[in-house]
Amino acid sequence: MTHVVNWVGQVMPVREIADMAHAHGIEVIVDGAHSFGLIDFKIPDLHCDYFGTSLHKFLSAPIGSGMMWVKRDHIEKLWPLTCYGDPHSKDIRKFEALGTRSFPIEQGIGEAINFHEAIGSKRKQERIFYLKNYWATRVKEIPGVKLHTSLDPRFSCAISGVSIEGITPNQLMTTLFDRYKIHTVGIDYEGVRCIRVTPHVYTRIADLDKFVSAMSEIAANRKA
Repeated sequence: MTHVVNWVGQVMPVREIADMAHAHGIEVIVDGAHSFGLIDFKIPDLHCDYFGTSLHKFLSAPIGSGMMWVKRDHIEKLWPLTCYGDPHSKDIRKFEALGTRSFPIEQGIGEAINFHEAIGSKRKQERIFYLKNYWATRVKEIPGVKLHTSLDPRFSCAISGVSIEGITPNQLMTTLFDRYKIHTVGIDYEGVRCIRVTPHVYTRIADLDKFVSAMSEIAANRKA
């Protein structure tokens, strides 16, 4: 299951679902691409069996880096995809038998961890949630604008989906970038039609004010 849905930022109740799955003998794999380095949590507390994440997102490590966590008693039964002398090893390092690879990327992970720990995961989550709510509470008051994400801290953090009536996600995404140099991601899948907006710790209030102003102008001009 996905920990944080990448389309609109919905935080899923992973622990509760994992406990329900285990009651029926089902193992749980968690996609934590948008939660790791953002939400203040410990992987074992999710009660999942496997956890994977991209480290270049909220941890801000180099692109091309990732992490796999496996519950200790499951390691032995998993075979690595690449050749390894003892595929039944209980050592999780068997999954790192990748041959020649970019060591600068791995060194960059260490610096990203240092930066993350210097801030603190709880402060980081609170800061980014504040930034999300800063712009979201303002644009939702603009006529024609719709939020697709809860502002309750139990259900969301950094990511929020937003749309303007009468404008497709691609049109809104393109207009924001071409006219205002604001990068967003258009989402048009499975009935979800919005743009994804994601501030990070380094996002300035002035940048969010610019976004709110841009959304107001675009929404007003659609009626012209």
